[in-house]
Amino acid sequence: MPPKPPPNSRKAKLYNSRTIRSETVDPSFNDGVLTIPQFLSSREYEIKAFEHSQLNTKYASSNRVFQSLPRTLRRRTASHNVKRVPKRMRKKALREMQSTVNGVPPKKKQPRGRERYRLKQRKKLLILASKIKKLKGAAAVNAGKSIPARLKELNVQLSDLQKRKLKPLNNVVGAFDQSLEGKLAPKPQGNVKYGKRQTTYTWQPTHVWHAKRFHMSKKWGFQIPFSPNQKCFRATSRASKQGTILFDTSYYSELTVDCVDSKRLESLLSEVTKYNSPTPEWLSRGKKAYTGWIYGAEKKVSPGQVLVHGNTVLVRTHPSVYGEFFQHLLTFAKTLKVTVTDCRYAIGSLQLIGPTALQTLGKIIHHKGAKTSTSSSWLLYSNTNDAALIPEGATFAFYIEDPRCWKRPVSPPLPPKDYRDILSMISQNQSYIDDDAISGLFTSQGRTGSYKDMYSIKQIGQQFGQSDPFAQNIKSSSEIPLVITKGANQTWIVLAPWFWIQPLWSKLVQIPGVKTGGTRQEHQVNFEQGRPSFPHDYPFLPEGYKHNDALQEASDLKRSKLPPSKKKPIPMEHGLELAGGDWWFLRKWTFTYPLIEKDVVRTHPFGEFTDDRYRRILDENDALTVVHAVREEWKKTGKPMNMNELPITLFRRNDPTHKSIADGTFKPDVSKFPSLPVVQRSLQLTGKGIIRDSARIYEIPEGSKKQPELRNLIGFVTTGTFNLSGGVPTGLGLVNARFKDNKRVMVRNVGCTNFYYARIDSLKD
Repeated sequence: MPPKPPPNSRKAKLYNSRTIRSETVDPSFNDGVLTIPQFLSSREYEIKAFEHSQLNTKYASSNRVFQSLPRTLRRRTASHNVKRVPKRMRKKALREMQSTVNGVPPKKKQPRGRERYRLKQRKKLLILASKIKKLKGAAAVNAGKSIPARLKELNVQLSDLQKRKLKPLNNVVGAFDQSLEGKLAPKPQGNVKYGKRQTTYTWQPTHVWHAKRFHMSKKWGFQIPFSPNQKCFRATSRASKQGTILFDTSYYSELTVDCVDSKRLESLLSEVTKYNSPTPEWLSRGKKAYTGWIYGAEKKVSPGQVLVHGNTVLVRTHPSVYGEFFQHLLTFAKTLKVTVTDCRYAIGSLQLIGPTALQTLGKIIHHKGAKTSTSSSWLLYSNTNDAALIPEGATFAFYIEDPRCWKRPVSPPLPPKDYRDILSMISQNQSYIDDDAISGLFTSQGRTGSYKDMYSIKQIGQQFGQSDPFAQNIKSSSEIPLVITKGANQTWIVLAPWFWIQPLWSKLVQIPGVKTGGTRQEHQVNFEQGRPSFPHDYPFLPEGYKHNDALQEASDLKRSKLPPSKKKPIPMEHGLELAGGDWWFLRKWTFTYPLIEKDVVRTHPFGEFTDDRYRRILDENDALTVVHAVREEWKKTGKPMNMNELPITLFRRNDPTHKSIADGTFKPDVSKFPSLPVVQRSLQLTGKGIIRDSARIYEIPEGSKKQPELRNLIGFVTTGTFNLSGGVPTGLGLVNARFKDNKRVMVRNVGCTNFYYARIDSLKD
């Protein structure tokens, strides 16, 4: 047998890192008595050796300086680009880069970035010049015209352009208000270099910041941050309970409605909110904001906010429904004779979640000309340790200075002594809104005025360079109208003019402990708090059903690309869609199964038909065959789903059809099935197992049967995973209204054969 090879340098380094040197002599232990001071002094060498060994073990596997960085500071290019390493470590990183002189990778042979852009532009110009030369279009157009005549035409065109010249901007950064009255505003063109990328999907104000750090998704006409590049599932859960999570929600769309008098204001509020006339005083007078469902034509549209100032109403809705909702309000406005203004590209928004969200906002807010009562109340609330005391809908509105004029975020000062009792302040039910500030946000003139003399990043650097090096801030004439509203479940919504969102964001992300998130993190936080997310968990609404269909199409496309050997047969699904909830099948199956003829002896093994050539439903196989045949015929037609007649609808107690279905007395009509009423429920496993998205929900079968069958299918899970807040797998789903009183169900994941028992509870939206 050959001898064991000697350890190499790498192994020796690992062995040495795990070696702790020690002394065998112990003079502190005499006659069975231990002298503590003498023991510590005698063991000082071993303690230091132990600490040194811990450090060696930590860095034993780290050969390069960039490998020992914390996860949030790691960069993909840090191994070959010293500029991606923190400054205090760059000298060591440069020494480790043996092949480079300055720590910057050599220029690539293939042109990239600006050089590549210039070459592409030159290529396009050459192609265009060759086409003009080939076609000789200029000579054909100007044939038979003298030079003075051509000059006269050009002068006329120039004069027309001069008359149509836009108003000059009041700043050097190109910020302007893009709102339009009476119709949808055009999309922002953006930077000339990146204009083509924004023709279909608009960039948010913080797009460049997010594009470097996030996976982006193209939805609802915007480029929206989906999830950070780094893993953050547990970090997001911790931050939602202990810190602050920051979201750029500028993709949410706002509109303003200018009403002439209080009667028209009352009619509008009763149309878009859940309140009937008369509406509450706190809403109609603008003391607090309305947070909840936005309605249109007496139907739920999307979650949103409504804020009133005088006779002007600001409505904030989800972008997936904004176009239809805007057109509905235009029609409604004609009867009321009010004006509707599209502000979705004029007003941006940020959302903060977490117990320290208000304290985080207080570190970048510096009032400018605010009333004493408003500023003192804000200082009191921003210094409180329990923001849950502040009621939902509480709204602040004031002017603030440009937060970039401060070198770093600072903690707000304490409020005056007369404003330090938070309970008495809340009980007084005061308004914390400055009229000038909120009108500055609601009007185009106010938003345009806020951009006056707005500093560019270069100007801010010059101002700091010319100021006292010990000064903490510089002076600026800019005034930002800001509206801060407390939403549902301890969320804070910040509204500001569109081009002021990026300066606010750049300072908020500098605060230690602030985490950033995308739509995936927002969905996770809502799930852990037991709240459904729009549109994921609302398949009974048109936008939720479209999202469910998109999941199914993506799953089918992914499965179609797999080779046959990778496509596992799924016999347990009985033809159900693999992704999302197959609500179409659930409705058909629920109403078809009771049509099975009982106590009938089958005479043909493959199916029997009536004299009119209708198939008789004698057992479950016949019912399943009929349902699948109807689905195939419907797919062949290629007709899209009618969003006004969805397969499922939310259960309503005052609907006689829903009541009869829930009681089990409904007799289905073969010619047309009604929409299946469903209820939202939360699920929690009572034993081992896991709940995943699109899991199937079954009622527990009666008798000695351990596993349910297809006849026991009652619903689907819309969102399910391991819940870090509860420490158990949980889920959100919808079940047939007939089983709304069930307390226990069984759950099966897609493609699995295991069933898990789960407790089911009602869900408060």
